[in-house]
Amino acid sequence: MYGIASLLVKNARFFPERMAVADVNAELTYRELNEHVNKIANYFQETGLTKGHRVGFVCDNCIQFAELWLATQKIGVVAVFLNFRATRAELSRDVRRSHCEALFYSPKWKDIISRRDLVGSDVKHLISFGDGSIDGHIGLEYIYENVPADEPEVEISETDWSTILFTSGSTGLSKGVVRTHRMIFEYAMQMAAEHEFYKTDRVSILSHSPLFHTGGLSMLMKALALCGSYVGINGIEADAIGSLIEKYSITQLFFVPPVNIMRLAASETFGKYDTSSVNFIWATGGKLSLEYVLAMIELFPGVRIKTSYGGTEFCAACSISFRMTADEVRADPGFLESAGYIGQFADVRLVDDEGRDVAPGEMGEVWVKAPFVMLEYLDSPEDTAEVFENGWYKTGDVFSMDEKGLMYFSDRKSAMIKTGGENVYPNEVESVLRKHPHIVDCAVVAQPDPKWTEAVAAAIVPDSPDIDLLDVIEFAKNNLAGYRKPQYYCVVEDLPRTASAKIDRRALLDKSKYTFRNLKSITEGNQ
Repeated sequence: MYGIASLLVKNARFFPERMAVADVNAELTYRELNEHVNKIANYFQETGLTKGHRVGFVCDNCIQFAELWLATQKIGVVAVFLNFRATRAELSRDVRRSHCEALFYSPKWKDIISRRDLVGSDVKHLISFGDGSIDGHIGLEYIYENVPADEPEVEISETDWSTILFTSGSTGLSKGVVRTHRMIFEYAMQMAAEHEFYKTDRVSILSHSPLFHTGGLSMLMKALALCGSYVGINGIEADAIGSLIEKYSITQLFFVPPVNIMRLAASETFGKYDTSSVNFIWATGGKLSLEYVLAMIELFPGVRIKTSYGGTEFCAACSISFRMTADEVRADPGFLESAGYIGQFADVRLVDDEGRDVAPGEMGEVWVKAPFVMLEYLDSPEDTAEVFENGWYKTGDVFSMDEKGLMYFSDRKSAMIKTGGENVYPNEVESVLRKHPHIVDCAVVAQPDPKWTEAVAAAIVPDSPDIDLLDVIEFAKNNLAGYRKPQYYCVVEDLPRTASAKIDRRALLDKSKYTFRNLKSITEGNQ
């Protein structure tokens, strides 16, 4: 057997009673997990779902998600991860274009599963679990009780399709990213290789990131690769996280984006739980600020913190982990801006618009070559050809690299604002505005402007609804170059985000939801 499922078989053989997966309701050992996976895989084959067929997932983080995914990996069925946060119309569209012949859903999402929305699709089988499943749909409980747990014998090749994940669609229609079994396996090996792991150490990972997202899935993969335990939770709720850390002696936390650590820091009850087992935090998918890192160090003394840069199409290209005291972090806050060093199994170039490598310190687009770069975009040869150049995947992200080899994110090429003949990357402005003492978070977009054609506009999340915008304007004036200063502001309670927790800049352009005021309007309104 080849691929990620082979790790499950090995773990079940050598560590049968070690806890493998858990959620807020239950837990399974590796022996129990492998038995359930085999039963589901055998049921698939009995019903005609065999190698190459596709099964869609509409499911939040739970044990059953892990079971279904690993069952597909054992027999070559392609798993299609669908975003349960999408609208019913979007889900229906993605089910059709990915040609799913079965749908697996958790009871929480049964209301968005209906035959009406599946008319004209290839779906023949609907699978769920628990009391909330719809009459007539197969329940996992039936499979557990009636299907044998024999190990399926299916030849899996490294080039066989494994999983299809959809991009967040922040720049347009979401694309289906095709990963082969080799890509899944190689990335699991990179995470294992980059982890300070000894076989006597116990690894238990708690993740709130959805399993349909590349970050959430990677935590399950990492646990399998390290013979560890994966604990899935939905959302950030301090008491739920604290109780799970204490119950399962969690050693690693996965926070996307890092700002979520502040929910734990603000909790009055989180401190009552024993969280001393936590020694590693993966903080990625957003800004890693001095405030966030200090909160992590205070909550989990001696913790090692890891940040990284990656995407659905190429997993991760670079990362770094560090263990520092609060004083050491305060002495070098610029270090936190880095996304790390190039990954052990990845090659990276920074290139200009002509495809030429840029000099150290200069900004360039990241191109990645690695065994875990996607195979293609689903049924989109034109889109696939557009992002590959002689085997290099062109990310569309702009970075610079210092003399130490540390990489620093600037922004998406597509996010660049052209104002008055100058180019402004949103992150250049956001990183300054976040230093304002009363700004919790912010996002910068372009607004149409009669003078500059495009102007810099900032949506800010304040620590209080009565923030003084004149003070913010003055702060920007003193800390940003003239052409980078926001000409428009919008105060929001929270920033819109995609399923992968990235800031959804397109959503901020919806005038029915967000109103940006120009400087004149703000100034006159405060007189």
